[in-house]
Amino acid sequence: MLRRTLFMVGVAAAAVRRRMRGQSRGELQRMLDEQLATSPHKAEDIMRLDASGALEVLQDPGSGEFAKAKACQRLGVVGDEAAVPALAALLSDPKLSHYARTALEPMPSGAADRALREAAGKLEGALLVGVVNSIGVRRDPRAIGVLAPLRYGDDREVAAAATAAISRIRRP
Repeated sequence: MLRRTLFMVGVAAAAVRRRMRGQSRGELQRMLDEQLATSPHKAEDIMRLDASGALEVLQDPGSGEFAKAKACQRLGVVGDEAAVPALAALLSDPKLSHYARTALEPMPSGAADRALREAAGKLEGALLVGVVNSIGVRRDPRAIGVLAPLRYGDDREVAAAATAAISRIRRP
């Protein structure tokens, strides 16, 4: 409960800082309280859901970032192949990509490997580094063809991640 509150406070504070420079502190607190009160999902409830329930939260347009992050965490525990497309769609989201990747990493399905390989061909920068790291965690031998050219690219972080992932895949 405390983590949820702190997360929501941080999200609200960042949004408020961007939108309302110069407003009184009381007004900012009122906005924060309003946002926390209207959040439709609670962490405890999401973490009790089965795979289909967590997937519903993930696909609900009314779900906030916090709820979607928690749904990804839950899908990492109870998720199956049906959750892969929804998680793959989040791989390009700078705020939720990490949560989606950590949900895909433990899935035994080959669909998770395919989703990560496809994302590696579309992303760049820090998001690509994360996907490459997840490929390395999953030790997907089919990804070597995707990873090999990344080792010689201009982005040093991507190159280092690709080299590490290939080493991890080839390690016995």
